[in-house]
Amino acid sequence: MNRYILFFIFLTGSVGGITAQQAKIDSSYANWYYQQRMAYFEKLPTIQRAVIFLGNSITERAEWQELLADYRYPVLNRGIGGDNSFGILARIDDVVRNKPRAVFLMDGINDQFRKLPHEVSIQNYRRIVRKIKMKSPRTKIYIQSALPINEMITTEDYTRGRNELVPELNKKLSQLAKEEDVVFIDLCPLFQDDEGRLSKEYTVDGVHLIPTAYIKWVKLLKDKKYL
Repeated sequence: MNRYILFFIFLTGSVGGITAQQAKIDSSYANWYYQQRMAYFEKLPTIQRAVIFLGNSITERAEWQELLADYRYPVLNRGIGGDNSFGILARIDDVVRNKPRAVFLMDGINDQFRKLPHEVSIQNYRRIVRKIKMKSPRTKIYIQSALPINEMITTEDYTRGRNELVPELNKKLSQLAKEEDVVFIDLCPLFQDDEGRLSKEYTVDGVHLIPTAYIKWVKLLKDKKYL
């Protein structure tokens, strides 16, 4: 699906008044890969009270079931490579249909690659969180920070100038978590270097994590008693 929709984003000024900004937003998400993953999810067995990792390719590439093979509850991977906040919002009803025990949500970087205004991403996050609360009120919700990227390694033009957008997005995600009374997990200290970039130790392409990085990720979740 390739479609563009027009948003009127209202931003409250720090001094007074409300200013309206008009932005053309790329809200597309349902490409062939998204559709194939959704078809795959639909054919999987129904599992109640699972722990779900939800997000884009950074989530999808993790072997969560193996990383948490000794965990006492089922663990499901609901990552879709290339997904963004619009795509996750569109499929959240399916994600929580079977009343998961917990949802670990991570998104954001693909929104940044499109240069979506943070207000749009946060609005989508808020709607995702509220849909989970409405459809599955006993589900524990964890918002995980967007990870930095390393523009010294990335090769695609759409990654240029994007890493500087990540800290502000994460500040707004942290504030959203407080407002919605859910848990915010800051993963950035695990994987960033002194310059705030995704450390070369943990990436090959400047965007995605190497497999062993996920061991560190899961250790943090266990240490914090989120798992």
